[in-house]
Amino acid sequence: MASFPFILQAHQGNHQVELVYNGQQLEFDGLDLDEPKQSSACLPCGPSSASVGGHRIIKTVEILNIIIEHENSLVIAVASAKNGPTKESVLERLVFQVRDKANAAQWQSDVLSHVYKDIKRGRHFKVLVNPFGGQGHAKKIWETTAEPIFKAAGCTYDLTYTTHRYHAKEIARDLNIRLYDAVVSVSGDGVLHEVINGLMERPDAIAAHKLPVGAIPGGSGNALSFSLLGENHGSHVTNAVLGIIKGRAMPVDLCSVTQGQNRYFSFVLQSFGLVADVDLGTEDMRWMGEARFTVAAVGKLLSQQTYPCELSYIPVETNVDKIRAEYNYRRQQSVVWADQTHDELDQSHPTIVDRFGGVNAPLNRSDGWVTDSEDVITAVGAKLPWISKGMLLNPASSPNDGLIDLIVFPKGTGRINGMQIMLGTETGEHIYHNKVRYMKVKAFRLTPKNTSGCISMDGEHTPYAPYQVEAHRGLISVLSIEGRYARSMRE
Repeated sequence: MASFPFILQAHQGNHQVELVYNGQQLEFDGLDLDEPKQSSACLPCGPSSASVGGHRIIKTVEILNIIIEHENSLVIAVASAKNGPTKESVLERLVFQVRDKANAAQWQSDVLSHVYKDIKRGRHFKVLVNPFGGQGHAKKIWETTAEPIFKAAGCTYDLTYTTHRYHAKEIARDLNIRLYDAVVSVSGDGVLHEVINGLMERPDAIAAHKLPVGAIPGGSGNALSFSLLGENHGSHVTNAVLGIIKGRAMPVDLCSVTQGQNRYFSFVLQSFGLVADVDLGTEDMRWMGEARFTVAAVGKLLSQQTYPCELSYIPVETNVDKIRAEYNYRRQQSVVWADQTHDELDQSHPTIVDRFGGVNAPLNRSDGWVTDSEDVITAVGAKLPWISKGMLLNPASSPNDGLIDLIVFPKGTGRINGMQIMLGTETGEHIYHNKVRYMKVKAFRLTPKNTSGCISMDGEHTPYAPYQVEAHRGLISVLSIEGRYARSMRE
C-alpha cells in the first residue's frame, strides 16, 4: 500500500476537487452542500464529520464504500453526522468525475483497504426482523434506514420476518452458520435472547457460539444497543448499523440460569420485584415506547411495595468506591477481541458446566455464599449497564469480566429516597446512595417467599420459582467498534 496521504484529483462539473485521505479522515473542498440526502441516520461514536465553508471532513468510520461507475464517475457512500456528535446523520452518495480511471481505481483500493483494515468488507448477514416488537416499527426501520445502509456498504443478507414467539430461537438453532458473518436482530432484546439460546442449544455449539450477533434497535427495550453506543446514540439505527458493518467480534459473558429442571442463558438481566413488575407488567403501555418503564417505576417506588425473598450470593466486591476504582471505563486500557481469547466452550470442554451447581443443589458454603433473608423492593442481576433509555442501572457492568452486577433496593427505602434513587438511575449515580446495595458477584440464588409474582429474564416471563444465576466468560460475541461498552461510570 502507498503511504499517506492518498490523493486523487477529481471534479464536480467544472469545479476541481482534491480528495485527500490521511488515514484518519477524508477531506475535500467544493462539495455541493445542498445535494439531496438519501436517508436519515447517525454516527456510531466520536466527533462528527464537519463541513465548513464548503470544506468537508469525513471520518474513516463513516466511509461505507467507494465504487467507480460507468467510465469516469467515482461514488463515495458515507453516513456522516454534520450537526454535531449527538445529532442525526444522513446517508449520502458523493459523486465525482475522474479523468484518469487507473489512478481512481488505485486510490479506491488504497482507501478501502485502510477503511476496512482488520474488518471483512461486504459481509453477509442473517437478518431477523420482528414486525411486532416495540411499537411495531421494526419493519419500517429495516426498510427505510437499515437496509439502504447495508446495500450502500456492499453487504448482503438473508432476511426473515419473525412470525411467532421462539421463531428466532428456532432459526438460530437450525441455521447453517457457515453461510453468515453474523446474525442481526432488528427488534428489542427479546429476539436476541431467543437467538443466543438457539445457538447455545445446538449440537455444534462449540462453533455456533462464535457467530457474532448484531443489534439494531427496533423494540421497546434496547439494552444492548444503549450499552454499546451510549445514551446519545443507543436509539439511532445508523449507529447500530455502522457498528455491525465496521465492528469486530467482542467477547461477551452469558449468565446460565437454572430454574426447576430447566437451564437457559441470559445476556441482559435477571430481575425480581419492582424491575420485573415494570418490565412485564406494562405490556398495555407499549404505545409509550421506552417511557413506559420510567412511568411505571415511579408509581411502584411511590407505593413502597416490598417483595419477600431469600437472596444468596458469592461476593467478589461489595464496596462501591472499590468497584468504581477497579471497573472504571478508563481502567480498561486494552481491548481484547473474540479471536484473541480462550473461552469456556471449546474442544476440551464441549458443554458448559455450572461451577456452583444448579438451583436445586445445596449451597456449598466453602464457595463463599452469603445469605440475606430481608424483603426487597427489587433485586436485579445484570451483564449490561443500560437496561433502557434513561435507565443506567448497572454502570460498572463489563462485557467480559466473568462477573454479575447485582443490585438490591432493600425494604424501608422511603418515598423520598426512592425518588432520589430513581432520578439517579438516569446517570448511574444511584449506586452511591446509602439505601442501595451494588455488588460484583460470581453467582446468586433468589428464592421468592410469595406464591405468585413476576420474574423477568431479558424481558421474558419466567415462572415464579427459585432461580440461580452464574456468569460464564466470553460465551458469545457482539459486533462492536469500540470493543467495550460505552462510558458509564463517573471518574
